[in-house]
Amino acid sequence: QTIEGNVTSNVPATYLQDHHNTTFVLDYAASSELTRIKTPWLVTTCIWKATLRLKAVVWLSELLEKSILKLTDKDYTDNGMSGLLAEAGTAYDLNIEMFNKLQHTISGWPGGKPNADDSNRPERAEPSKKRVIIFSPHPDDDVISMGGTLDRLVDQGHDVHVAYQTSGNISVSDDEALKFAKIALELTPNSKRMEKIVAFLSVKKEDEVDPLDVQKLKALIRKNESILATNYLGLQEENLHFLNMPFYETGTIKKNKLSQKDTDLLYDLIEEIKPHQIYAVGDLSDPHGTHKICLDALINVLDKLKSKPYMKDCWVWLYRGAWQEWEAYEIEMAVPLSPDQVLKKRHAIFYHQSQKDGVMYQGDDSREFWVRVEDRNRSTAVKYNNLGLADYAAIEAFKRYFY
Repeated sequence: QTIEGNVTSNVPATYLQDHHNTTFVLDYAASSELTRIKTPWLVTTCIWKATLRLKAVVWLSELLEKSILKLTDKDYTDNGMSGLLAEAGTAYDLNIEMFNKLQHTISGWPGGKPNADDSNRPERAEPSKKRVIIFSPHPDDDVISMGGTLDRLVDQGHDVHVAYQTSGNISVSDDEALKFAKIALELTPNSKRMEKIVAFLSVKKEDEVDPLDVQKLKALIRKNESILATNYLGLQEENLHFLNMPFYETGTIKKNKLSQKDTDLLYDLIEEIKPHQIYAVGDLSDPHGTHKICLDALINVLDKLKSKPYMKDCWVWLYRGAWQEWEAYEIEMAVPLSPDQVLKKRHAIFYHQSQKDGVMYQGDDSREFWVRVEDRNRSTAVKYNNLGLADYAAIEAFKRYFY
């Protein structure tokens, strides 16, 4: 509104549009809705790189509510894309090229399909059994954001490891922790440690920082929820790695800065497993920034490791889910889920009982995580179908990161 909207007293900053010496400084996310960024072909001449071509064709298809293969020359010229058509030839040729590009992102084999021609698949066929690390910032991000894909990877025989980067302890409510503490005290009635925890939580004041034992209890609640959820998907406990990165362990929303100790944990795990695939968070909209810090730590480590011989065979895929989703034109691997897999993923999320029925840090969306992520996965499938592709119950989406 400030930059492109009408000048109005409702948004006082719009008056700066008439100032002869005003510069707005925005990052990419903040500028993403500006016409010159979102749909530059409407306001200027474009250099039609492959990514911009796909973005424009998807936008036109969604705008006109027509599948890609039904777009005409007139549709392009009437919507600022005559330059694209001049380069591509006819709408027919361009439509087929873009349709095929999207179709080739779809794969039910996220680890690659063995003994298959992988020239038009998002992942390599070889090695047929891959070593995989899924980095999960919080103890439930793995199943929320890519539970269906995790299930596929395990079912298809890959050596899957999940690395939980933080304990997630501050997301456990005091009532939930008190419930477990009272149960533990009944089982061990002479435990002074449990007595102290119960006494503290029973009278805890708002914004009071938990003592170390309470933080540990909350971390154990989340740890065991993760173990149960991944066991349900067929993953054994020895393939779970609880890193408890130190930057997170403050007991408050405010975190410490990343340190060498944090990145060393990631470095050592990657060195140990030598993965062919890494999955990491690309959803940076969580309310207290943990996702971004965890991704920054991984990027830092990848930069240090990239000269290692085994890293030449390691591909990194970024997932989203609970907070935002990739746009259709950004997706490079789309893993379709059947109705049964959607239910299985939901049940895996339900193991994280401490995060149901009243999540402590929900952001602007009041729905439970399983509801939002099902809606996003279903929405991605609907978008693909509206573009003219197959009709799936849900799709989990990934974008490759090149380091």
